[in-house]
Amino acid sequence: MRKMKANIVPLRFRDADEKEFYRILDALKEIYQEEVSFLEPRTAGDELPEDADAVLFPVMWTNVYTEMDKLLRTIHVPSIVLTTTVGVSLMFDWEAVAYMKQKGLQVFNPHSVELAKTVFKALALKRDMKHQKFLVFHDSKGEGLIPEQFKIFYWWNDECIRDMKEKFGITIVHKSYKALGEKARLIPDDAAREEMERWDFQEEVPYERPVLSAVKLFMAIRDEVDAEGDVVGCGANCLNEGFFSETTPCLAWSLLYQDRGIFWVCESDTSSLMTEYLIGSTIDCSLFTTNIYPFLSGMPALSHEKIQEFPDVADPDDHALLVHCGYLGCVAQAMAKKWTLRPPVLGWHSWNIVGENSIVVDAEVETGDITLCKLRSDFNGLFVEKAVLEEYVQYPGSDCRNGGLIRVPDGYKLMEDICSHHMIVTTGKRTCQMKAVAEIFGLEVF
Repeated sequence: MRKMKANIVPLRFRDADEKEFYRILDALKEIYQEEVSFLEPRTAGDELPEDADAVLFPVMWTNVYTEMDKLLRTIHVPSIVLTTTVGVSLMFDWEAVAYMKQKGLQVFNPHSVELAKTVFKALALKRDMKHQKFLVFHDSKGEGLIPEQFKIFYWWNDECIRDMKEKFGITIVHKSYKALGEKARLIPDDAAREEMERWDFQEEVPYERPVLSAVKLFMAIRDEVDAEGDVVGCGANCLNEGFFSETTPCLAWSLLYQDRGIFWVCESDTSSLMTEYLIGSTIDCSLFTTNIYPFLSGMPALSHEKIQEFPDVADPDDHALLVHCGYLGCVAQAMAKKWTLRPPVLGWHSWNIVGENSIVVDAEVETGDITLCKLRSDFNGLFVEKAVLEEYVQYPGSDCRNGGLIRVPDGYKLMEDICSHHMIVTTGKRTCQMKAVAEIFGLEVF
């Protein structure tokens, strides 16, 4: 996928030193060359080009106070203040930044290069997203193997599709999962074996057919992605309509990300896909979608995962399990520290829900600080919660073969604020970056 860059107009205050302005601007061009297309510099107060995503102030000056009316009249995009050759701003500029915000300008004053890059990426994404697509494969809205669960999910509703389009501009294209499965079946085994030679992944599946089927499904999805064009995210109703495919698309998710930069989500959950794409495109970290089971949710969570009790911890009210299809989540190989394909886990009543020919990803990311996030159903807010991934826990014979044990600051607050059983998890402390992305897209953080 092509590299998105933000169109940024450097602004110089009329009385500021021109030599200093270009000295700092030249350094910023070097630091942010991958994230920014620097347009021709202009004088503060001049009219801006129509394709400007934001303005940049490499040097602050007293004109910010004396010419504020002129700035308010001409600046209708975000302002970014970066006033040093190391890519951040001077502490002496904080008062001017606060003044600009108080007067009504939207100003970003990144304290780190990492945060500044997130801001630039979010600006570029906001523009380019209007021309992009999600390609989602399913044949019904909630019907299937377990309609009593799936029909309640909001992402099937026309309101969800409409609101997502209005908020972000992205187009959702639906295609048949049944037709995709049939296309994958027609791919010869030898073609799948040849494709496998391109990849290096670990698998512990006792016989060849499940892995070959998974590779065929990847090849079929890849063809659909290329034929459609401008696809940045995919999903499939892989669990509830598993009878349409010989296998599960877990491997396809990983290979599509490595091959095309395509994000993937399970169960056709376009709301989670939108969250994943928004955060994954702007923040450099590992991320994945999974199910969250707060200990406070009690017996329904235990019975769903077929386990007798939660892990024994000192403060259980502030803990949760992260588990999806038996393991941590459908993590791309490029984002994991450990990654292996295994036979399927999930059962429903007395039968295997995804079929014996399926595969599942058993992956781990680094333990330590993580950040949870999820777009609210109305797409006007972003749930953000810092947490710690403490360890991995195993329950043999259950639907939690290798899940993540996490601790949050306040489990009761988590239960009040949570907006979905699906949760997007990122590695590291990402709250500040997520707040910046949310502000650019007009989202309230809660």
